Amino acid sequence: MVAAGVASFAGRPRAYFEAAQPGDPVLLYVSKPDHAIRAVGVVTQESRGKMDKSNAIGETTSSEAAPPMLTLEVQLAFEVPDPLGWQAIQSAPSLLEAEPVKQRSSGTLFPLSDAEYDTLRRMITERNPELAGAFASVDSGVVPLEEKGDVAQQSNDKTTSGTLLREKPSDYQPATPGSQLPAVHSLDELRSLTMLPCEMLEEIRDLLEETGQVVLSGPPGTGKTWLARGMAALVAGDPARVQIVQFHPATTYEDFIEGLKPQLDARGQVSYAVLPGIFVRLSEQARHDPEHNYVLVIDEINRAPLARVFGELLYALEYRGPEGAVQLSASAGMGSQSLFYVPENLLLLATMNSADRSLALVDYALRRRFRFIEMEPDANVLDRWLAERGNSPAPRHTVLNLFKRINNRLTDSLDADHRLGHSYFMLDPLTPDSLTRLWRTAIRPLLAEYFVSPTDELDEYGALFDEAGRAIRTEG
Repeated sequence: MVAAGVASFAGRPRAYFEAAQPGDPVLLYVSKPDHAIRAVGVVTQESRGKMDKSNAIGETTSSEAAPPMLTLEVQLAFEVPDPLGWQAIQSAPSLLEAEPVKQRSSGTLFPLSDAEYDTLRRMITERNPELAGAFASVDSGVVPLEEKGDVAQQSNDKTTSGTLLREKPSDYQPATPGSQLPAVHSLDELRSLTMLPCEMLEEIRDLLEETGQVVLSGPPGTGKTWLARGMAALVAGDPARVQIVQFHPATTYEDFIEGLKPQLDARGQVSYAVLPGIFVRLSEQARHDPEHNYVLVIDEINRAPLARVFGELLYALEYRGPEGAVQLSASAGMGSQSLFYVPENLLLLATMNSADRSLALVDYALRRRFRFIEMEPDANVLDRWLAERGNSPAPRHTVLNLFKRINNRLTDSLDADHRLGHSYFMLDPLTPDSLTRLWRTAIRPLLAEYFVSPTDELDEYGALFDEAGRAIRTEG
C-alpha cells in the first residue's frame, strides 16, 4: 500500500519531543483497540511549540503560564499488515529496559536505543518479510518527505491530529496458504482419497515424522503429488500449515533460501535487501509454533539444480535444531552474524518423476538426507477407483488389460521408469470416446517424447487403444 499522509502528534515528555530530528524513524503504536505497532513513519519537521488548551487566552488560571506542549509531524512510510502486539513486545528479553516497556506504553513519544529499534524491526520483519525493503529505505533516508499541503491535494479526506491517510483497502483477499488442500484427519480418510493401502500410508507418515525428509519417487501418473498434498495435510493437522512449491530448472538459492532482491518501497523507490525465500519464511513460522508440525511440499524436486538451490541447508537438514545452525551466505555477505537452523517441526515432503532421465540423478549428498518411497503404477488402485464410480466388471477388465499391456511393452522397450501411472486411466465416464481422447491428448504426446526417432511404436500403441475402445463399445 502506498502511504500518503502526515500526522501531527502532541504530548509529553517535552525532552523526547525536543530530541526528535527530521528523518528519524518512528514506530507507530496504536493503543486501543489494537495494542500493537501498526505502521512505520518518519519525522518530517522539528518539534514546534503549541499552547496547552488550559493556557489559552481567557482560560489562564495561574499567574505563571506552563510551558507550551510540543507537536511533532510524522509522515506515514508504510503500514504493518501483521501488527506487532504489545504482548510480544513486552515479552522480548532485549526490550525489558526499553522506555515504552518500562512506562507500559503510557505516553505519546518514547526514545529507543539502536539495539532496541533493531530488535523491534527484526520482530516486525519476521512477521512481515515483505517489509524488509521498506525498512531499508526508511533507515537509509531515501523515503521522500511530503511537502506541506501535499496531503490535502492528494485526498478529499481531511486530516485531523493523529489520523493517518491511507488508500481504500482492496476487496481482493489472497488465498490462505494451503487453503486448497483437502482436510485430512486420519489415515482412513487418506486411504479413501488415494486408494492406497493403510500400511503404505502409515509407513510414509512414520518416516516423515521420524526423519523429517521424504521423497515420493515414481513414473508419471502414479499419484505422487496427490498423495503428498493429502499426507502433508494429515501430518500438519491443518492445511494452513502446509506450503507447496514446484521446482524447475530456473529455481535458485535466492528463491528457496534467501537472496538480495530489488524491492519497491512504500514511496515507489527501488531498494535492495536480503529477503527470505519460502523455506526460511516457513521455518520462522514453525519456530514460533513448536507445538504443531509444518510441512513444505516440493513438487518435482529433481528438476532444479539441487546443490545450488539447497546450499548450506544440507548440513542444517541433517542436524536439526540450534546445534545444526549455519550462517546463510546472503546474510553473511551483508554483515549479519545471525545463524539459521531448521526447526524439528518443519518437515519436507518431495516428489520426483523417475521418467525424467536427464534430471533423475539427484545430488548424492542430498539423497543421503532424504528417505525414498517408490510409487508404482498400481492396477488394484485403478480397479477400485473405477468400481467406486459404478463401472461394471467387463469394461474395468478391458481397461486394466490395456493398462498392463502398455506398461509391459514400455518396460521391454525402455525401462520400468517409463511406465504409465494408474491416474492416466481414471476416466469418468469410462467410454470409447473418453479412451480415444486420453490417447490423443495425453498418452500419444508423452510416448512421442519417449520414442524420439521415427518408429512404428506409436501406431502399435494406438492400435491397443483402438482395440480397447471397440471392446468397451461392444460390452456397453
